[in-house]
Amino acid sequence: MDFSLTKEQKDIKKAAAEFARGEFKPELAQECELTHRFPREIYKKAGELGFIGLDYPEDVGGGDLGVMENVLVIEEFCKADSGMGMAIHLAYLPAKILKIFGTPEQHRKFLSPLVKGDWVSAVSFTEPDHGSDLTRMDTTLREQDDGFVMNGTKVFTTNGGYADFFIVLAQEDPEAGPGKGMTTIIVERDSSSWLGGKMEINEIPDKMGLRMTSSSELVFQDLKISKENILGKRERGLLNVLDFLDESRIEIGAQALGNCEGAFLKALNHAREREQFKRPIIDFQAIGHKLARMWSRLQTLKWITYYGAWLCDNRPQKISGTIPLFTSIVKHHVPETAKSIIDDAITVFGGYGYFLDQEVERRYRDNRIIEMYEGTVEVQLNNIVRILKKLNLGFIDSELL
Repeated sequence: MDFSLTKEQKDIKKAAAEFARGEFKPELAQECELTHRFPREIYKKAGELGFIGLDYPEDVGGGDLGVMENVLVIEEFCKADSGMGMAIHLAYLPAKILKIFGTPEQHRKFLSPLVKGDWVSAVSFTEPDHGSDLTRMDTTLREQDDGFVMNGTKVFTTNGGYADFFIVLAQEDPEAGPGKGMTTIIVERDSSSWLGGKMEINEIPDKMGLRMTSSSELVFQDLKISKENILGKRERGLLNVLDFLDESRIEIGAQALGNCEGAFLKALNHAREREQFKRPIIDFQAIGHKLARMWSRLQTLKWITYYGAWLCDNRPQKISGTIPLFTSIVKHHVPETAKSIIDDAITVFGGYGYFLDQEVERRYRDNRIIEMYEGTVEVQLNNIVRILKKLNLGFIDSELL
């Protein structure tokens, strides 16, 4: 059993850390935070240096690597700064569904500019009346001779204000049962690509965290899209989304991992340097033990995230069918525990931790959304129970424990 990273993985991790330390300047991060601005110039640099699309095909400019390499980059970016790290990752993560199900032509058209940092992607699944429940969409897709007409409303679309293309889940067959009859389709921002109709984008302001990204409502009014923009097989839309979520949940877990690692490092440094009663506060058992517990929990997060990434990349035959069990564990356990670690970091800082300058309170606010998107923590627990109910006890005993 070898827990070490390969030389290439270590080099990627080191390069990502050096890039983040050099580019994620505190003054820039605060400016983007306070003005709600996406750091597009940093995103562009990340693309130029090859950090975007590490697991995308080489023929579109990607690295042809795996989820593990993505995790290492995301971890280091979010360790350096939660807001910038999450914003940059979320700009290219949605395109993963296109990587998995897109045609070669769609790869060239959409992924090639994305990996260079020129384009930003988005997914639109959530609706006003359909959050965790994706088994039925009110947004409809109707086929015509020369295209598809879409009507409906989506909410909480990350990157909506500046994304170059959106991957939308819509109900094609209104008579289909729960979870069936849905199709994924690519909608371009450029209105010249539309065959008719309208797409309205409305910004949703005043978020708790994740303030360096746009969150938008999309309204489709008889929007007519070319048939070439259908993504994957028709009426398999929900299955496309679920397959995408397996990998994306691991990467979202890496956001939380990096967030709490960065908070821990700041808290440890503060506890060593801050003196009270002529002693560094780490010498007081209340603070020292808190840091020890933070370190212990952080290590569990690191290795469950790495293991989830390894499973997605290697898919060992005997347990490949249980990968969703582990991706749900990562999506449940990592962000929830990271929240507790970041909260403890704020406590170590005392009153200073409550203010923006120390950056730990922002990490708490940014991290909170990780428990919600890509399936809430509660939905992940439902997934875990659903799978455990079906698995043979002997299989669990011999292969998973």
